[in-house]
Amino acid sequence: MARFEALLAPASNPSDWSAAVNQLAQEWQGSADWLDGRNASLTVHVAPTGLQVKLLLELQHSGQLGVLISSREGMGSGAVQTKVVLEQLLVSLERLLPGVQVVFRSDRDGPIRQRA
Repeated sequence: MARFEALLAPASNPSDWSAAVNQLAQEWQGSADWLDGRNASLTVHVAPTGLQVKLLLELQHSGQLGVLISSREGMGSGAVQTKVVLEQLLVSLERLLPGVQVVFRSDRDGPIRQRA
């Protein structure tokens, strides 16, 4: 099972981030499922395979935006399709939330974020 995490900062304005998630859902022809005002999920189907990828987004109290992406794709093969969705998600969030930057990616920085 593929599982990647990312952290973007700063993303402290809840109204901007919720609008960005709703815009993202619209662009990807889905709908955001709001668990509460700070947590949303979105399911994406990757063409042509139909692989289902689940996106969880959390606006953390620290003002950072946490992203968790998972699918049933095997990590042994590098989870290529899931990683492509991660790339597209991060590019879209950086476009929709001007000034936000990726500060951690589990596929780049390792599975556990090291605190400074």
